[in-house]
Amino acid sequence: MYYLVIRQFMRSLKNIDAILEKAQRHAEAKKFDVNNFLTARLAPDMFPFTRQVQNVCDIAKNAAAGLAGKEAPRHEDTEKTFEELRGRVGKCLAYLEGFTAADFERTQPDALVKIPRPPGKAMRAQEYVLARALPNFYFHLTTAYNLLRQGGVELGKTDYLGPLELVDAR
Repeated sequence: MYYLVIRQFMRSLKNIDAILEKAQRHAEAKKFDVNNFLTARLAPDMFPFTRQVQNVCDIAKNAAAGLAGKEAPRHEDTEKTFEELRGRVGKCLAYLEGFTAADFERTQPDALVKIPRPPGKAMRAQEYVLARALPNFYFHLTTAYNLLRQGGVELGKTDYLGPLELVDAR
């Protein structure tokens, strides 16, 4: 679980932070307030940019906690600026960095993981990871990326994927 899920969450959170920084530089260069992005939406019935990033963080920390049998920290959804949003990503990363592979050694595929919605329900760990945590995480991550891309920030697939650890295959 640690290497397949938690480390991937950490990698993607670092990538979204780099993307947020790139958006800040873009706004500075174009001379507009980067905080204009905070309310951007792809459609009227979708969450705004701020909530997309908050969800990315919440899904990652809640999944890590649930799979390790721990209680996740509560982060109030009070971010009103880009800097505060980047701080939220930083808090989430710091929380995830506190986990090790040993925290997940006892997590078997059929272990129950409590979920917040619907209340009083749980899912088997494997199903939780594959059908809920990962798809939701990437949905909100991709939506945040797309909102910035739609807003003119020059982003590409390498920004989304981040640096890859390539090795010589000879």
